[in-house]
Amino acid sequence: MGVVIWIVRILVLLLILRFVLRLVFGLLAQKSSSPGRPGAPGGKIERAGGDLVRDPQCGTYVPKSRAVVVATGGETRYFCSTNCRDAYEHGPIPSN
Repeated sequence: MGVVIWIVRILVLLLILRFVLRLVFGLLAQKSSSPGRPGAPGGKIERAGGDLVRDPQCGTYVPKSRAVVVATGGETRYFCSTNCRDAYEHGPIPSN
């Protein structure tokens, strides 16, 4: 019977220790994270429903804030990636 009591005591102490450690490390992580998105160092929260732009090369819609921007001759184009931008600038591959 004495062994069972010691096992219960050890389990209770381990649960209390786990709770305290999670509380302390949770507070430390919360203080060190940015005021933006939790867990994103220096990250800004992108507003839901923000402006979307369409990539003229592949047709993908991307947030305007994350798009690759090319401004030429007073016209601005938005691309989802540098690969799409380069493919658009080089034009279609001529077929034989």
